[in-house]
Amino acid sequence: MDLKLQRIAAWGGVVMLALFFVFFMLIAKLIPPLSPTASAQSIADFLVANKLRVRVGLAFSLLAACLALPWLATICLRVRRVEGKWGVLSVTQIFGGVIFVPGFLFPMMVMATAAFRPEERDPQITQALNDVFWLMFVGIVGTLVVQAVVLTTASFVDRTTPGTFPRWFGYLNAWYALLALPGGAVMVFNSGPLAWNGVFAFWIPLVAFSVWMIAVTLVLLRSISAEQAAERSPTLVAS
Repeated sequence: MDLKLQRIAAWGGVVMLALFFVFFMLIAKLIPPLSPTASAQSIADFLVANKLRVRVGLAFSLLAACLALPWLATICLRVRRVEGKWGVLSVTQIFGGVIFVPGFLFPMMVMATAAFRPEERDPQITQALNDVFWLMFVGIVGTLVVQAVVLTTASFVDRTTPGTFPRWFGYLNAWYALLALPGGAVMVFNSGPLAWNGVFAFWIPLVAFSVWMIAVTLVLLRSISAEQAAERSPTLVAS
């Protein structure tokens, strides 16, 4: 039963990703990001003109982000399988997962506040809320990097039968960790490729994050299927 639940939970990541793009990008129109150099008045004007879209899109994005919780739980259980117990890797993955969803929720609540009554406040306050949102939303990359490093390590030390994480998965996570790192530079740069709307800080990490979530989901499903097959045919494990 646990493996069946893990299989269902493993789909949470890609479902969350798909819904998030629909609500956050297509409905709320928050991708592409507002420019860090945009004036306070232009930011306020955008939120006034798109107030309902932003609020509805964020409301559903908040719900969509929570679908990652069972996906994260499945990752933790798969890492635990590699270690054979609750060890450093699996516990670190738990802590990373604990921060993953709030890393979406808290920034989006800030933007929801900015869009709640933008026509009634000083545009500079709205600009400050917009700054907080994008700095948090794009800049909190450390926990994602740690999760990727955990999965990289787990892939390279995996000795389970059948295997939990293929070796190529470790290299993919290592590359994702490297590509995600520039997101942390948004605290420093107001413009250019390392600003929160820049190619290195936003667009490349966004594509890498999407590929990573899909790849993690596929590897989880493959691992669970292999373990289920081994349970049905114990001789496979013995061989």
